Amino acid sequence: MSQFDPRLSKVVTAHSSIVAALNVIHSLRTRGLRRTLLFGALGNGILTLGELLAIRVLKVIRHHIQPQISGVPLAIALGWYNVGYGTLVIVNGAFNDGDKPRLRKSLAPTVALAATSLDLLLDPFGLDLGLWEWSEGGSYASEVRGLNGKRGIPLLNFAGWIALTTGVMLAYQQLRLRDATADERTRTAYLISLRVIGQALQGAVRCVRRTRVVIRCRFDGAAQTFPSG
Repeated sequence: MSQFDPRLSKVVTAHSSIVAALNVIHSLRTRGLRRTLLFGALGNGILTLGELLAIRVLKVIRHHIQPQISGVPLAIALGWYNVGYGTLVIVNGAFNDGDKPRLRKSLAPTVALAATSLDLLLDPFGLDLGLWEWSEGGSYASEVRGLNGKRGIPLLNFAGWIALTTGVMLAYQQLRLRDATADERTRTAYLISLRVIGQALQGAVRCVRRTRVVIRCRFDGAAQTFPSG
């Protein structure tokens, strides 16, 4: 392949957008709005910063997919989220419930390794299609050549996947636990408030009853002191 087919940009971007929309719908139904926004911000924010580092600072990769912002294609930014969330769901399912505290230490590295293993397949495929190219090539999949004539994928790419995905998962878990703790404190405060309000209402009811008894007694006494007729 000597040049990039621009029609691939539309296909890849449309696919990434559809998958991202389905992931967001699934996340909203299973995790709620706050956790969906949390994972979306971390999954796109941290990983996009890593992509910018590779493109603008290290200059080890160049993308051909459009549209782009500062060299990062929309499809790639959505792809980071799709791979991260998809592997999180798969690992959760494999562990039965990865959100439980007993799995907290193993969840992040397992998700990172699963996501990186998926990139072992996706990166050579994208390189062969001309979706991106590596400035110096690499030792992995060296039989695949990019549009710039460089062969293979650098191992730094996979180290970056492990590091960035692990960072996203650790940050997500930590913030999720803080959110859960805050929710528990809010629930506790709410229950205490309800108990206090209930006790206050009970006291008010008893006070009203006592007042009615006193008034009735005084009325009966007055009636006996001043008999009618």
